[in-house]
Amino acid sequence: MDMNLTDSDWESSSDSGSSEQEEVEFSYGGRAQDIFSNLEETIGKIDDFLSFERGFMYGDIVRSAAEPSGQSGRVINVDMSVNLESIHGKVVKEVDTKRLQRLRSISLCDYVINGPWLGRVDKIVERVSVTLDDGSNYEVLVRNQDQLVAVPPNMLEDSQYTYYPGQRVQVKLAHAPRSTSWLCGNWRENQALGTVCSVEAGLVYVEWVASIIMGGGDRNLTAPQALQSPESLTLLPSVPHASWQLGDWCILPGASHCDVEELQNGFSRNMQRSSSDELFVITKTKMKVDVLWQDGGCSMGVDSQQLVPVGAVNAHDFWPEQFVVEKETCNSKRWGVVKVVNANEQTVKVQWRTLTEKEASEQMEEVVSAYELLEHPDFGFCYSDVVFSVATETKHLLTDGDYSGAYCLSSIGVVAGFRNGVVEVKWANGSTSEVAPYEIWRMERSEFSSSSAISPASSVQDLSQKIAQSDESSSNHQETGLVNLYSVGESCNVNVLESSSFFLPKAAIGFITSLASSLFGSHGSTSAISSHSLCNDTEDQSDSEILVQEATEPHTISESKSDETLDSTIVSFKQFDMVTDCSDHHFFSPGKEVTQPPVTKSWVKKVQQEWSNLEADLPNTIYVRVYEERMDLLRAALVGAPGTPYHDGLFFFDIMLPPQYPHEPPMVHYHSGGMRLNPNLYESGRVCLSLLNTWNGSGTEVWNPGSSSILQVLLSFQALVLNEKPYFNEAGYDKQLGRAEGEKNSVSYNENAFLITCKSMISLLRKPPKHFEVLVKDHFTHRAHHVLAACKANMEGVPVGSSSKLQESSTTNSTGFKIMLTKLYPKLVEAFSEIGVDCSQGVALEP
Repeated sequence: MDMNLTDSDWESSSDSGSSEQEEVEFSYGGRAQDIFSNLEETIGKIDDFLSFERGFMYGDIVRSAAEPSGQSGRVINVDMSVNLESIHGKVVKEVDTKRLQRLRSISLCDYVINGPWLGRVDKIVERVSVTLDDGSNYEVLVRNQDQLVAVPPNMLEDSQYTYYPGQRVQVKLAHAPRSTSWLCGNWRENQALGTVCSVEAGLVYVEWVASIIMGGGDRNLTAPQALQSPESLTLLPSVPHASWQLGDWCILPGASHCDVEELQNGFSRNMQRSSSDELFVITKTKMKVDVLWQDGGCSMGVDSQQLVPVGAVNAHDFWPEQFVVEKETCNSKRWGVVKVVNANEQTVKVQWRTLTEKEASEQMEEVVSAYELLEHPDFGFCYSDVVFSVATETKHLLTDGDYSGAYCLSSIGVVAGFRNGVVEVKWANGSTSEVAPYEIWRMERSEFSSSSAISPASSVQDLSQKIAQSDESSSNHQETGLVNLYSVGESCNVNVLESSSFFLPKAAIGFITSLASSLFGSHGSTSAISSHSLCNDTEDQSDSEILVQEATEPHTISESKSDETLDSTIVSFKQFDMVTDCSDHHFFSPGKEVTQPPVTKSWVKKVQQEWSNLEADLPNTIYVRVYEERMDLLRAALVGAPGTPYHDGLFFFDIMLPPQYPHEPPMVHYHSGGMRLNPNLYESGRVCLSLLNTWNGSGTEVWNPGSSSILQVLLSFQALVLNEKPYFNEAGYDKQLGRAEGEKNSVSYNENAFLITCKSMISLLRKPPKHFEVLVKDHFTHRAHHVLAACKANMEGVPVGSSSKLQESSTTNSTGFKIMLTKLYPKLVEAFSEIGVDCSQGVALEP
């Protein structure tokens, strides 16, 4: 029965007093059961479509979904099957992705080889084969889409593929080929309409990124032209069967066959169906993977739904067959291969090897702490990395002709696996071999995204133009009231006098003299500044001279903090003071000093205010030094807070106030000593903090010219950066707070942070920053026994940074941490003893 309902039908249906079953039957015209059955089927299809399969690639780090805080593993093999649906509704289930083909043999971002060069496909000009409606075949190189116009509807809405097999198109040519149409007697005016049979790359634009000569040869080879024919290119090996995703279009060979009888009976327009049936979209994926776990075990054919990806990988996480070196001897020829990892105890079994000129000799295996290892800087290979053969002993014997033959295809490949300390490489010629890690070199991933090189001539020309513009801008920059406050010490007088652009007005010199004497007359040396006389000419005062009077008259120095708030052993070292000689400051560069821009009067006032606030409000765990000859530079020392992995450590920061301060935040450099102990503090000294506008933030998190200050920055370092759980400072890791995986990683991070803090203590004692020598010695003289006592407590199992006793703690420190601490402890004792600390009561630690 057809369902034809009118408005009156709906009204009578809603007002009816009959039973619910009768209402349903009437409302749906007696087809309620069929409709609800179809609806349930539709909802089932939607649920099935939305149940996305978790996918992984070779080399991905995973954990078991049943144990999210357990050991991790590395994916070493991927098997994938998919469900397909053609544009005509044909469904094929559980197809092995190794049977699938891409719509084109070459796609965008593919890596290709031409001779010794490796390049990335940047653009493709397609070659499209079309069967016209009159039965003739036509091939067009589509340089312009006007040559071949798609006829709606477009069944394949994918921007990567403008044309696809089975697509209806119109060939816009002045003279359409008649071919054999006159024999068939079916010539028509719409002869330019046809169906796409195949699509291939006709011309390829390639961005050349590297060559095999970069791996050790000294010969310069000219890169090929960007425009290449596909016949001259070789695709770099890959694992396409593992990279298919939901919604991708593909071709399934053998899925349909051409109906020859249909072609013979008039070349019907529907003939495109015979070819388009091979074009499918992926509607569902199913993946099984093999996983090599940290403990050396291997799980085969694991359903991807039983695994979870590890998004946060710590620097001291390692996996079997990984190449490592010891942190203390990372430049040594000694390197190792990871065999087994105990993720809970942070220990690693390593097979050490020594690199000789031509081979690596095996040594005995050793269990070491994960905290004393680093991934080998040159052997950090991953699955699918592009590698080049390092056959340097034969490269100098090759001629230019050799670089265009089979030699190159056997010298460029991708990493396919690892086994027993060697790397399995699949070469471009199709062969696979095992090589030692020192026999290949890896192309860094940053090179993959690098743009084409600019010619030297154009680079020099552009640079010269920019320099000229900069000079012109500088020469025209004459602003009233600008004061240059740099290099006013006696040692810099020659530079000041010789540079007209660096001339100091007398009022500026007078301001510094007055400010220094009023601020620090009883606290520090001001001989260099006081050598300049204050301008006494009051008849024609400049703006700068008026500023001097306004700034100096109301200023009075605040009394020093009460000795009761400071430790008696370091009371002689002032919280705030002015010093001379900033030559070791990170932002000081004698060669660039005279090019620094001048500053405004408001800048001077702001700096004076900052100095006053620091002197008055610094807590007794922060020390600051400003420089007599450079008002824009500061150096600060922070004491690590109790209850954190940084307790009792000293941390130094160099600060520079830019000319636009406070409208721009200060620039800060951390004295890292080449070690990274916090997510916000890098080995390079870079400080990542939203308050400094070096990281994203909003509201009070970012720098506010009206309310932010240097004191706020220093307090943020001590309270927010060097906190009790620094692991969660990393961007995005705060989502793991309170979760088993996150808390486990946090404990491990704290262990490593404390070890690095101990190393930094040793480094500081042997080479303290200038002007802080007294602080370093006095601080560690007083805190040495506290540090050693904390080490002993940690060895007994008290968590790092915790003030609780072992019985009150639910966690204990890892064996790897204890191994490393046992090695550090005697070095700490030695360093403390060198400054006069009696460590005779200290005993050696046992792991």
